[in-house]
Amino acid sequence: MPRRSPEFPERRGKILRIIVSEYIALAAPVPSESIARGYSLGISPATTRHEMARLEEEGYIIRPHTSAGGMPSDKGYRFYVVSLLKELKVSPEDREAIRGVFSQADKEEPEDWARRAVNVLTKTLENMALATLPHAPQCHFRHLHLVGLQEQLLLLILVLAEGQVKKRVVTLDDEVLQEELESSANKMNEAYAGMSRQQIERHKLKLSFLEEQIRQLVTQLMEAEDKQQYEDFYLDGLRHLVSQAEIVENRQISSLVEAIEDRRVLGKLLASLGDISGTRVTIGDENEPEALHGCSVILSKYGVEERKGAIGVIGPMRMHYSRAIPVVDYVSSLMSEMLNKMYG
Repeated sequence: MPRRSPEFPERRGKILRIIVSEYIALAAPVPSESIARGYSLGISPATTRHEMARLEEEGYIIRPHTSAGGMPSDKGYRFYVVSLLKELKVSPEDREAIRGVFSQADKEEPEDWARRAVNVLTKTLENMALATLPHAPQCHFRHLHLVGLQEQLLLLILVLAEGQVKKRVVTLDDEVLQEELESSANKMNEAYAGMSRQQIERHKLKLSFLEEQIRQLVTQLMEAEDKQQYEDFYLDGLRHLVSQAEIVENRQISSLVEAIEDRRVLGKLLASLGDISGTRVTIGDENEPEALHGCSVILSKYGVEERKGAIGVIGPMRMHYSRAIPVVDYVSSLMSEMLNKMYG
């Protein structure tokens, strides 16, 4: 996350934090008078107004008109989140409640844990939550079956090391004997066992024209599986997101709902985590899907070794970051802890 310049005056930073926290709590522009009266900053109302004017000039707050109170911009929210990072800690109450939800999870499969994570995040934070299943970053070749069907049709069955089975019917230029198909399958099974798509593509193996066609189809199926893994996730709490006043007023609900229902959009959002560790917060225009420009997204990866997933929440920019970030981070660490017990 970008950090504020060391030249940013401490007094101005305190005022900006007050504006953001007050706006999060009240959803109303924060006037300079209420800051001067309600907080012991040791400065006059005139100085407070001056500092707010500077904050507006620098793009940290927005004021509908000169005499109006201030509202945080995307840049203001970003400053606020960065300034919170060293202070964030999950509360004992949230910790106990989350532990209670997962108390029986050791008797379940990881798929059920993802459901529990979505449920607890939605209820605790009253925002939309999502969670992917733990999976390998890349799928790996395990076994290939080639079965000749009638005339020039071939059934390709690809078994991946992670347990998925992919099937495709292929039309051949000429009829091929089953013995030849089995020979080609055995050749590839021996050469490609345990390999990722990239490893298969780099592997030098002398192939016939038909075998090269089959290899290309196998890598295409594996590439599609790698891309699809982030589109397989649990989602709940859309009602919380669309009920927020600022979402209703400033964004078209239809475009937001459409983007969320298009699982590829959120899949790309989850995939964008890449190999980062820790919890990531993206605010407003930092979110690549335009429909999410009025939202903030908190995402965290969880897992061990080759089994990793992601969880997070999507809410308005006026989100209670001081609670939401540590809760997401704690649920993520708890999921990693359980996976480590099962597979570590």
